[in-house]
Amino acid sequence: MPKFDPAVAIGPFKGGHQAGVLVPYLQAARLPKPLIIHPLLECVTWDPKPYGKYIFWNVVEFPAMACIYIDYDDTPTDETERTRAQNRLIKERYQPATSPKVEELHLLHSDTGWSIRIANRLGVNLTDVLQGIFDFFASPLYVDELGEMHPRAVRVMEQQYFEKRQQGFFDTFTGYRKSDALLGQTYFNGISYKPDITERKLNLRATNVLVLSLNNC
Repeated sequence: MPKFDPAVAIGPFKGGHQAGVLVPYLQAARLPKPLIIHPLLECVTWDPKPYGKYIFWNVVEFPAMACIYIDYDDTPTDETERTRAQNRLIKERYQPATSPKVEELHLLHSDTGWSIRIANRLGVNLTDVLQGIFDFFASPLYVDELGEMHPRAVRVMEQQYFEKRQQGFFDTFTGYRKSDALLGQTYFNGISYKPDITERKLNLRATNVLVLSLNNC
């Protein structure tokens, strides 16, 4: 187990399997109150002074590439600060994704209607969520999923696919990935609890079903 720096423990999100209460899957789906989402996953800053800090990650990249964006008056961070931010995030990768900890989460991507299952019997943490999102969108785009797309979206996807390869992009996988169907909207924009959306899309209302948001920058 990695060592945990108490200085970066955020509120109830204490690192380690022994910290906090673990809620089983069935009970997590019927909690009286919504789960508290880790601020990094919710894309809200928890330490606004002296600068706001947010996670910055392209879901087509390995989760190890995720870093904290430090907002210096709305200007991009330089490489030195980016390295420092990434080092800090490493200390938080094994903090629980929610409070209380749960064995299983489901993430609904509302634009496509796809659902991502993330499970850890010792409690879902940040790494589980980031790895689960990455693995899902790196998986193949199946024929039935392609058939559900609008014809115009399919044409845009095909154009982007071949343009990337003409520009030298290399991929050992020769077909379409689910990330190709996102049409460039591949930047992590947080997860949140939106029961109205999950009920409309999945005909289901559960406290461990959260909505995943992605955008294009």
